[in-house]
Amino acid sequence: MDFKAAILDAMAEVLRPLGFRKKGSHFTRESGGVVHLVSLQSSATSSADAVRVTVNLGVWVSALEGDAKPDIWAAHWRERLGFVMEERRDVWWDAASDNQAKSAAAAIADSIRRFALPVLETLASPGALLSLWKSGRSPGLTAVQAERLLTRLEAIEGAG
Repeated sequence: MDFKAAILDAMAEVLRPLGFRKKGSHFTRESGGVVHLVSLQSSATSSADAVRVTVNLGVWVSALEGDAKPDIWAAHWRERLGFVMEERRDVWWDAASDNQAKSAAAAIADSIRRFALPVLETLASPGALLSLWKSGRSPGLTAVQAERLLTRLEAIEGAG
């Protein structure tokens, strides 16, 4: 069994019915001027015999980037799945057997359904990110990045 493929298949079962498209290890969905990103990341320690993975979440504001393609590493809001789960810490899943891969796939799919999707739903528009940044919270960004994006998005939203 291809462990990573099994995990991606389980993620797709949750995400595709909600409008996400898959490309490689990344899923994207456009929603009200933003793009939601869900991306499976493999650890550098992963091999053909065992994988170690985590899930990155992101929100990309199209108006801030023009024609650039949405990218999880340049997203305007970024968080690891584990930090939106009850654990509130970085979570990695390991699979070195078919059973472990099935277990990891089920846990990741369930966590996306229960935790990631509700968080992404609260960030379904540029205005939602604007409110978040005005509150002083900016997951995945430095204070300088958040301030720069806040200023740009306020100008765009004010003009709209």
